[in-house]
Amino acid sequence: MLKLLLGKKFTCLLSALLSLNAVRMMTVDDSSDGFIIHVLGAILLTTAMLSLCVDKWSRRLALCLGVPAIGFTLVRCLFPPHVEGWVTIASTASILIFLIFIIVVILKILMTQSVATWDSIAGAFCGYVLIGIVFAEAYCLLDILAPDSYQMGTVSTEQLDDPILRFLMLEYFSFTTLTTLGFGDVIPATPVSRGLAIWEVVCGQFYLAVLVAGLVNLRGGEAATVPTSDEEGTAD
Repeated sequence: MLKLLLGKKFTCLLSALLSLNAVRMMTVDDSSDGFIIHVLGAILLTTAMLSLCVDKWSRRLALCLGVPAIGFTLVRCLFPPHVEGWVTIASTASILIFLIFIIVVILKILMTQSVATWDSIAGAFCGYVLIGIVFAEAYCLLDILAPDSYQMGTVSTEQLDDPILRFLMLEYFSFTTLTTLGFGDVIPATPVSRGLAIWEVVCGQFYLAVLVAGLVNLRGGEAATVPTSDEEGTAD
């Protein structure tokens, strides 16, 4: 299992992201206590830590940042979903910091690769998705510390009072902002929340313009250097 994680690290992380998100969408209505949501989150964080952090410096930082994030995520299973205390704040903040670290690790690996593989393309996709999740956690933390930072006119009062459903709405807002869709059903209502949204758009567009375009160029350069059958025949 560990050998698979090391050999196809980004593919494993992408599989975990897709699988856990699918399970979460199917079970969110049946998990009013948030237990399944928090367990799935802990599994995703563990997968990221095991698959990406293989050298000495990243392994040490991963332990320092990942263990508290995973621990607080699991501890939240013991609390009622409507308890917005220090545990929720600590969990959200620790997850936010750890995911930023994971994105840095992904960028470091991808920027130092001289060959673009299907695994590295999966890594670029993972990094893009994780940017959306990072800003979703940031929005959630801001919403806890400064209530009414976001207006959700199309959401019922019952949904607004449920922390899990509220996070899912903020995550939805994060990805519509990241992709510059901006449907307008969730609106940042304070200068800080608007500032975060601006930075997410900038980060998302910069990521696509620089990293993804660089991988495409690497892939195109490899294809250009592969001799065709006519060229091989001429050389013979």
